[in-house]
Amino acid sequence: MKSKKIIFLIFGLVILAVPLFIIFKSEDILENGHRHKLRLQGMDPFDPFRGKFLRLRYDNDVVADPELKEGDNAYVTLEQDSLGFSRFAFAHKNKPDHNDYLMAEIDWIYEGSATIKVDNLTKYFINEDKAKAGEEVLQDWALIESGELYAAIRVLDGEARLEDIYVGDTPFLEYLAQDPN
Repeated sequence: MKSKKIIFLIFGLVILAVPLFIIFKSEDILENGHRHKLRLQGMDPFDPFRGKFLRLRYDNDVVADPELKEGDNAYVTLEQDSLGFSRFAFAHKNKPDHNDYLMAEIDWIYEGSATIKVDNLTKYFINEDKAKAGEEVLQDWALIESGELYAAIRVLDGEARLEDIYVGDTPFLEYLAQDPN
C-alpha cells in the first residue's frame, strides 16, 4: 500500500513538472532570447478544435548545406539586413558556434536551396471577435510592403518563440483596439 502511494506521488510530480518545465523554458526564451523582426504575410483559417488563429507566413527559403535532405532537422541561422529585419539565411547540418539559430525541418530541397518548416512560429491565436479585423490587417499589402507589419521572435539556443506581431511599433492587439475599421 505504501509503495502505491509513493508511485502515485512520483507520477503526480512528473505530471506537474513537465508543463512547468515547458512554461519556464518558453519564458526564458522570451526573456533572454535574441530579438529578430521577420517580415510576414498572413491568412486567417478557422480550426474548430483550436479556435481562431492567424496563420503567419514568412520567407522560408534558405541556402542549404549540401549534406541535408528532405525531412532532416537543420540548424537555421538568421541574418539581419540594413533596415533591422531578419531573414532565415542558411540551413546547417551541424550546430553553429553561436546561439542565434533555430531548429527547423527541411520541407523541400533542390540544388542547394531549401524550404524550411518552423511550426511554432506560424500561428497567432486571437479572440474570434478580433480575428476578422486581424485578417484584414494581415492582408493589407501596403503595410506588408512598407515593412510596417512584422513579427517579432525571440531565439535562444535553437528554440524560437513568437513574441508578438507589430504594426509599426504598436503590438497587434493594441493596434486592433485603436483601429476604427
